Amino acid sequence: MEVKSISSCINCENLLPSFDCSKHQIEVDLDKVCSDHTFKKSLSKNSNCLNCDNFKTKACPNPSLAGDGMLCFSWS
Repeated sequence: MEVKSISSCINCENLLPSFDCSKHQIEVDLDKVCSDHTFKKSLSKNSNCLNCDNFKTKACPNPSLAGDGMLCFSWS
């Protein structure tokens, strides 16, 4: 079986942690997509705080918890 990545709201740069679309100001589901979709770097099995752009910056939403093996919805 071949597994493929798809464009959906879950990998769009407009998705907020609240599952609202910052571009269209609506709540979205995991299986939604639109023509304005802008792909962002997706999570993988290797994603964690140590390779997140927010790690040890003011943008990190959980600085006291962030560390090796941890992951949150703000990973980028």
